[in-house]
Amino acid sequence: MRSPFRSRRRPARAVLALAAALPATVLPAAVLAPPASAEPLPTFSFAKCPALPAGADPSFWNCNVAVINGGQFTFGRFDQRLTSPITITYAVGFDPETLEQKVRVGGFEAAKMLVKPGIFGDPILTAVYAQPEYAGAMDLRDGDVLLNLKVNVSNPVLGRSCSIGSDAAPVKLRLTFGKTSPPPPNKPISGSYPVDVSTDPPVFKATMVDNSFAVPSAHGCGLAGALNWAVDLQAALPSAAGKNTAIFSEYVGYRPYTKIPPRPAGARGSTP
Repeated sequence: MRSPFRSRRRPARAVLALAAALPATVLPAAVLAPPASAEPLPTFSFAKCPALPAGADPSFWNCNVAVINGGQFTFGRFDQRLTSPITITYAVGFDPETLEQKVRVGGFEAAKMLVKPGIFGDPILTAVYAQPEYAGAMDLRDGDVLLNLKVNVSNPVLGRSCSIGSDAAPVKLRLTFGKTSPPPPNKPISGSYPVDVSTDPPVFKATMVDNSFAVPSAHGCGLAGALNWAVDLQAALPSAAGKNTAIFSEYVGYRPYTKIPPRPAGARGSTP
C-alpha cells in the first residue's frame, strides 16, 4: 500500500522528520507495532470523511474513524461507564511544503446512556440519560488528542437542552496514550499505545486517558436554565482539575484519501 506520507516532491529526510513528529493517529498503523492476534472488530464507515481543504493533496491525508467502545468518564458525582460506542470521524493531514498539520472533523456520534440511578439524589431525577456531544474543537498535539466535549443530560424535568459544559465553555480533554501528570488529589494514570489488530482493513487499538481536566457548570437545564443550580448541586459542579477522569478504549480504522472518492468542499461533514 502506498504511504500517504510519501512525496516525490520532498526529500526523504523531510518526510522522516515529519513522521517522527506526527502523533500515532496520523501514522499508518503498520508503523506502530507488529500485528496482534485476530479479534472481533467494530464496523468502520468512512461515509462521513470530511471534504479536504481547497487545494489539498490527498496523498498527504488520512481519514480516521475512532470507535470508543469502552472506558469511563468521571467528574463530580457523575461516574459513567461507557456502555455505548462513541464514533469520531476525522481527517488528518499536512501541507507538504510547510509541514503544517491539520485536522478536520467529519462526524461525532454517541448514543444516550442511562445514568446510574440516584446520581442527582432525587427520585424524580433518577431516570437521567447522558449523551456525549462534540463541542466544536479537535486537534492533535505532541502525540495527544485535544477534544472539546459537552455532556447532554436529559429527562422530562431537565428537558432536552440541559448539558454539562457547552460550546462556549466545554470540557477540554487532552487525551494521551502515555502517563498523565494531574494536579492533586488525582494521581498519574497511563493509557496504552496503539497496537495493530488488523491490516485488512488497517485497524489499531489503544487506550487514551486524561485526569487533568476541569468540568464547568450545567447549562440550559429546565425552563430558561432554571434548574442549572439543581444539576450543579447534585452532580457537584463545577469540578476542578484533578478531580475528574476520562478513560477511552478505542479502535481506530483509517483509509488514505487516495482511496476515498472526492467530496465537494461544502459537503456535509466538512469543517473549516
